[in-house]
Amino acid sequence: MKKWIALLLAMTMALSAAACRKKPAEQLESTGGGTEQTQQKTPLTGTMEENVNKIMEQNPAEFMGGQLPVDLQDTTEEGLWALKSFTGLDSAEKIKDIAVYEPMTGAQAFSLVLVRVTDKAEARNVAQQMKDNIDPRKWICAMADQVMAAGYEDVVMFIMLDSQLGKTAQSYVDAFAAICGGKLDFTI
Repeated sequence: MKKWIALLLAMTMALSAAACRKKPAEQLESTGGGTEQTQQKTPLTGTMEENVNKIMEQNPAEFMGGQLPVDLQDTTEEGLWALKSFTGLDSAEKIKDIAVYEPMTGAQAFSLVLVRVTDKAEARNVAQQMKDNIDPRKWICAMADQVMAAGYEDVVMFIMLDSQLGKTAQSYVDAFAAICGGKLDFTI
């Protein structure tokens, strides 16, 4: 009887060990689990306006702010000036959706811009252009001292702010990462 119990225990342990071994990478891909290298990323859904609202819910501003309209089809001098002011880009050819959140009153240096690019391979390039070309002194009376850009798939977030507002650019990058599932493709 003891031999049967020992044999049964040995078989149970062998089956348990087989069930606990790691899955091959190809099985991880097909089941949705796995490592960063094999796991499929979920695109960020919704409009840029909806996603800006999610970011601001994650990290609310301490001032009265709101979203400003940007018409990507407006090629008038005023329309191109607004595009350049918010994105640092000379044209909207690389962007298919945009949302901008800025203070509605007073002279607070804060600008959160979210764009969906037409080609996700261009996301890092667009982010760098935004970071390099948006004027941190565009408010005249105030200046942003923190500037960051980040990207996930085909979405780029740009944030600039005056640290005297009591927030950091990194806190908005972290909020963006949270709505993207926790992992960004890049931060610059």
